[in-house]
Amino acid sequence: MFRWIATAALLAAPSFAADWIEYRSGPFHVFSDAGDRRAREALTEMEQLRYELGGLIGKEGLGKSDLSTIWPIDLVLFANQREYGPHVLPQPLVDGGSARLAAWTGDTALPRDLLRAITARLIEDNGTRMAEQIETALCDLFSTIQVNATRVSVGAPLPSGEITGARMRMWAKLQMLETQPEYSGKLRVYLNNLLQAGEEEAAVRNAFDTTPAKLEAQTDAYLHAGKFEAAPVTGRALNPNRDFIEKNVERPAIDALIAELAAGGKSFPPDSPRGLLAKNTRSALELAVKANPRWAEPHFKMAALETDPAAKIGHLKTAASLDPRNAGYWQILAQTQTDVKLYADAEKSWTAAERAAVNPAERARIHQAKLDLEDQRAAFEIAERKRALEEEAQELQRIKNASAAEVHAAEQAANQRLGANASNIQNPVPWFGDGTGERLSGTLTRVECLNGPLRLTIQPDTGTAVRLLIRNPKQLTVAADSGEATFGCGVQKPVRKIEVQHNAKPDAKLGTAGDIVVVKFP
Repeated sequence: MFRWIATAALLAAPSFAADWIEYRSGPFHVFSDAGDRRAREALTEMEQLRYELGGLIGKEGLGKSDLSTIWPIDLVLFANQREYGPHVLPQPLVDGGSARLAAWTGDTALPRDLLRAITARLIEDNGTRMAEQIETALCDLFSTIQVNATRVSVGAPLPSGEITGARMRMWAKLQMLETQPEYSGKLRVYLNNLLQAGEEEAAVRNAFDTTPAKLEAQTDAYLHAGKFEAAPVTGRALNPNRDFIEKNVERPAIDALIAELAAGGKSFPPDSPRGLLAKNTRSALELAVKANPRWAEPHFKMAALETDPAAKIGHLKTAASLDPRNAGYWQILAQTQTDVKLYADAEKSWTAAERAAVNPAERARIHQAKLDLEDQRAAFEIAERKRALEEEAQELQRIKNASAAEVHAAEQAANQRLGANASNIQNPVPWFGDGTGERLSGTLTRVECLNGPLRLTIQPDTGTAVRLLIRNPKQLTVAADSGEATFGCGVQKPVRKIEVQHNAKPDAKLGTAGDIVVVKFP
């Protein structure tokens, strides 16, 4: 009887995968059949990396361990190279259905490429964008982290030839700032200035009380000397044998995890968040949002399914706020806001897109799009003012028509007193010039100062904006009856009416339709 009860209890118990244990801390999960010690060492190494990086780029007022990730990072640790071989991934981190996946072998230290990838993910998920070379150098720097429980060091020399050229120089710069006593402790100030969209000059001055030129000269000398040594840093006070959550893993869970490794980020379980995203239906996307509220992509895809502009903008705003480094989200939000004439909101979105640009070329393109928006906004405001004036005129006309008899009597009396002298002016004298050249009147919306010449953008009452050039402002003719002819660079606030005469000779290089020879401000 007792033997039967024991057998039944064993049959009812969950089937655990032999030797597979899961360890958790923060955003990191280690699934290991490489033994308890190696799993705890790998998790300790990742946690100390997160702690040290948090000390440099973490938010003010929070602890050094405040860095988190949008997705958990699951490391599958195999016992040895033979068992790991069939599960090598195409890159250090790949997308899984509900996590980012990594795999390695327990008989070898974590590779630098994996440490780089984890550092990049922590930077990506926790801050605004810094210059690409700075972020790459941070990843290279933290790929050298060395951890033994609470004893941590950073900055060990990289193998010769692993990185070269400008990338090596930037690594040497950050390695110097992190390991040398005269700079260490100030690197956080430098990086936080850059994270706040600060310029290099201000960041260097605020952190190190020097100039970028002097700092670059010191970097060159340091790189030339080539004496790179790791420096100890204050590690997180943790006990690997006590502080990690540990549990046995059931066989179906391990089988599913191994299957996801085999997929290599190309396919996902249908009911996982990324599997739901792939279905691209409203109901599936809503479930994906609930599964991971920090994930921006389902909101972006829901925006594409929306036909109502307000709902579309709402989803795009959410996506952009969840992933502020994604310049593409901000650009599409700005374009959608422009389509419904929300120009002030669109300008803010273009600014955010410019700040999130990956490189100078993308930043320049976005900046030009922002300038084009200003032209659209000026044209819209002019049209709106014109429409308001027309509506006001129509309302006045309606009032006049309502009292037509009274108005007619008043006109009769006025005509008798004043005679039919209206509209008798013939052959009016032109307001300026000798009548040669093209004339244009409209609203001056922007003045671009080109290191001498001025490029004016004029919006006629109808049609598209026209760009004209004042090649030499000192030789410009101003009409005798003009208002004050002064120009301020940038968008004109408020806009002014303007009348010009130009030679109608386009300049393809400067993108102008002609050179202004006479100007008048009515």
